[in-house]
Amino acid sequence: YTIYLHKFMKNIFLTLTGYQFTWIFCVFGEYYNYPLLGIVVGILYLSTFFYFVKFKIRALKICLLFSFIGYLFDSILGYTQLFNIKSNIMIGYMPIWFLVLWPSFTTLFVNVLVFLKNYLLLSFLIGAVLAPPTYYLGIPLDIASSKNITLAITTMVIFWGCFLMLYSFYIKKINF
Repeated sequence: YTIYLHKFMKNIFLTLTGYQFTWIFCVFGEYYNYPLLGIVVGILYLSTFFYFVKFKIRALKICLLFSFIGYLFDSILGYTQLFNIKSNIMIGYMPIWFLVLWPSFTTLFVNVLVFLKNYLLLSFLIGAVLAPPTYYLGIPLDIASSKNITLAITTMVIFWGCFLMLYSFYIKKINF
């Protein structure tokens, strides 16, 4: 039991650390005009994550499904200019580094946030409270803008709460 717990905690720590490094290098790479820095770090992290993850196909399905949903949401925010992230290298309405940021984030769904499958209200609250401030951080860094920040944050609160609830339903359904 102790060995299993140690391995479990190590996986959680490595996943959290890998995602945080990816996020930091994406955001500050953009801020310091090195937008590809986040791509490099994200690819290194995702390669490492998928090398070590036990159930690769299940992890890939989770990451692709939820990355697609998240990328679509952020693209809609960018298209409507409700919340726009500035970058020198864009893919559609999003910076190129979002192509690794979203899959890196969804690795948390594989190793870290699994406990949410039995806590739908907590899922909603975590999504609604923790995610929108990470978007807002882009505004003081001058890598993001909004035509209506109140509406943008409200939209993010609703999306992120529902997004994590959807994840909770999904992992409960597949008996994760």
